Amino acid sequence: MEKPPTEKFTTPEDDNKKLVFRVGMSPTESNKKIGPIRSHLYNYAFAKGEAAKGKDSTVIFRVDDTDKEKHTKEKAKEIYLFFTETLGFEFDVTPDNSQEKIGQSVFQSERQDVYSKYLDELFDKQVAFLDKESGLVLFDIKKFIEQYSDSLEIEDLLRGKIKLKLEENLRRGQLFFPLVRSDKSVLYHLSSVIDDATFGVTHVVRGQDKLPVTDFQEMVRVSLGLEPKKYLHTPMLLGQGGELLKGVVKFDDFIRKGIVPHALISYMISSGYGNPEAIYSSLDEFIKDFDYKKIHKNNGQFDSNKLDDINKKIIRKVSPEVYFSSILLYLSKNGEDQFSEFLKDQELKSILISLRRNPEESYEMLKTIFNPQYEKIDTEMSDVVKILLEALDKSTDSIPTPESLGLEKKELFNGLRWILVGRSIFPNIDQIFNYLSHKGFLRSRIKLTKQSLSRNISNP
Repeated sequence: MEKPPTEKFTTPEDDNKKLVFRVGMSPTESNKKIGPIRSHLYNYAFAKGEAAKGKDSTVIFRVDDTDKEKHTKEKAKEIYLFFTETLGFEFDVTPDNSQEKIGQSVFQSERQDVYSKYLDELFDKQVAFLDKESGLVLFDIKKFIEQYSDSLEIEDLLRGKIKLKLEENLRRGQLFFPLVRSDKSVLYHLSSVIDDATFGVTHVVRGQDKLPVTDFQEMVRVSLGLEPKKYLHTPMLLGQGGELLKGVVKFDDFIRKGIVPHALISYMISSGYGNPEAIYSSLDEFIKDFDYKKIHKNNGQFDSNKLDDINKKIIRKVSPEVYFSSILLYLSKNGEDQFSEFLKDQELKSILISLRRNPEESYEMLKTIFNPQYEKIDTEMSDVVKILLEALDKSTDSIPTPESLGLEKKELFNGLRWILVGRSIFPNIDQIFNYLSHKGFLRSRIKLTKQSLSRNISNP
C-alpha cells in the first residue's frame, strides 16, 4: 500500500514564504448570514494582520459558482459588493483584477478546462469513475484507502493535529463522494482543492461545520500529489440550545432592525475571539492586533441582548459620518428612500447626528418631525399648550421663557414638544424648534396643533 509522504507543517510565525488566503464565496444569500460572515471576518483579519506585520500576505476573493441553476454573475457581484462596500473588506485579488494579478479567473464556472486535466489524472489513478446510472463522476474512498492509506492527518492551527480516519466513511455507508455533476460541472470537493493549488493558497480558514468534508478534500489533494495547506477551523455561532441559527440571522435582517453595521461586526468578532466584552469600533482596529491564537475553540451562543448593548455603545463611538451612513443604510434596507432625500438637508443631518439614536429610533424621529401623530394629553397639559400657542401666535422668533408665561420650565418644554412633534417626551426640542422655524414650517405646525388639540384631550 502506497502511503502519502510525511508532511511538515509550520505556523505563520515560522513561515517567511508568501502567505495566500482565500475567501471562497458561493453567490447565494446564505453568505450574508452572521455565522458564515464571522468565519470570513477571522479569515480576512488573519490575512491582513499578517500583512500588517510586514509579511507577504494575500487574500483572494474566489467565486464558487459551479451550480448553473443557483449561481449568477449578478448575484456574485452583489455578494462581492456586500463584503467590500458594506463590511469594508479590501481583497488583493478580485473578480475584476484576477487576470492581472494571478493570470487566471477566480470564477469557478470559468475554470472547467483547468479542472478537467486534474480529473483525468484521478481517472488514471482509478480513484474516480463515471457512474453511468446517475451521470455523476464519483470518488472511490475504498480505492483510495487501498492505494494510499486508511487515515490522513491535517494540521489545524487552532486545534493541532487532527487525524482523519477514512474507514469511518465506509462504516457509515459513505463509499463514494461526488466530484462532477451529471451536467459536467465540477463540484466543490474537486474545484476547491484545485483552485487552492493553482492559486497557491497556503491557509484555509473556515467554520467548524466544514470539518466533516475535510477528509474528502484531503483524499483528492493526496491523490493529485498537491501541497498541503494549513487549516484553521473557527467556532460557530449557535442558538441558545446549541442548534444552528435560523430565522432572522442575515446581516440585512439586523440592519432593518436598527443595528448599525459596526456593532454587528464588533459583536461577531468578540463573540468568538479574545475578550468577549471587547468592542471594536472599526475593522481596522480588530486587524491591527489580530492573533489567531485568541480565536475561541468552542462554539458560542448568539446573544441578542449583548448585541443590543454593543449597538448602543458603538453608536456613541463611531465618527459622525460613519454613524450617518448607518442611518442611510437602514432607510435603504427598509425601502424608505424618500427620507434619505430629506437627509440631504445639512441641518436635519446635524440634528440626527447630535441625537445619536439607533437608526430605527432616528427614523421614527424623522417621521415625527415631518408628520406628528399627536398623543393624548390631559386638561392640565392642554392649558399649558394653549398658553404656548397664544405666545407663539405673537412671535415665532424664539422659545418663550417660562417666567414670561408663568409656567414651570418642565411644563413649558413638555408643552412645546407636544406642539412641535405631538409628544411630551422628545430629545433636543430646542433644535427642532430652530429647524422648523428656519425652514418656515413653524406656522403650519402651530395651525396643525390647534386642529389636533380638541380631539386629543383625554377624558378624566
